[in-house]
Amino acid sequence: MQLKNKITLFTALLLGGFFLQSCSDEDEKITRTNSNSASGCFITTEYDIDPEFGDTMITTYEYDNNKIISSTYTGSGNPQITTIEYDGDRAIKVTDMWDIYEFNYNGNNSIPSKIDIKSPTTGTTTGYYDIQSSGQNITLFEEHDITEDDIIVSSTSFEYDSKGNVTKAVIIEEDEFDENALIFEASVYDGKRNPYNSNFIFFFLNDGDPFSIGSENLVSGKLFIEGSPDESLPFAASYEYNDDDYPIRISSTIPGFLSESKTISYDCK
Repeated sequence: MQLKNKITLFTALLLGGFFLQSCSDEDEKITRTNSNSASGCFITTEYDIDPEFGDTMITTYEYDNNKIISSTYTGSGNPQITTIEYDGDRAIKVTDMWDIYEFNYNGNNSIPSKIDIKSPTTGTTTGYYDIQSSGQNITLFEEHDITEDDIIVSSTSFEYDSKGNVTKAVIIEEDEFDENALIFEASVYDGKRNPYNSNFIFFFLNDGDPFSIGSENLVSGKLFIEGSPDESLPFAASYEYNDDDYPIRISSTIPGFLSESKTISYDCK
């Protein structure tokens, strides 16, 4: 995962079709599953397809007692494997080919308040994520680099509607020379099940993607990029569902920028 340029990464997620994954938290009309659930549909494989070039990126997930214990990403290079360790039902350690991430919690909260980033070779702490939340809603996800001074690399803030769906995500990247902003405003959700089930591990594995943390799937919204000549870029997505109302095929478009498709396979209990 490494410390990343979040504004560039998140722009790539948005314009690359990943943010169609879905949205935020509590909706009494929707029965969700999570890492502690004994029933429901659990993602086993994601196929992200670029129709222009024909490239397919495959991510597979392995579970133990309904908790994600590994994620394997296969693209054009060697497979990238990420492992997750738990203390009870809460993730405490994530390891990938670049870093070790140690999760710290306040009280009984299921969302960590801080994640320390350490070198797998020296054990040195190189950075951390500062996380603020309200209930099951993440309100701020802030990335710090401490290889020299404590520097805020990027921050993402979230606003929610009464159902817990993300209505607005503001991503700010900072460096010594400039500050860049990316704003996404969501407008319509489908009322169906989000395949990521408000599971923080999916949010973390998807590099802080705000649309992998909630109840429903995003149908439309607008993207604002600071400095872009266009006032806003419209986003639209369409879905096919399985018998349990989880999306199995997703198509998304941003006119002139994006035409992507995604297929998801499940193990339904």
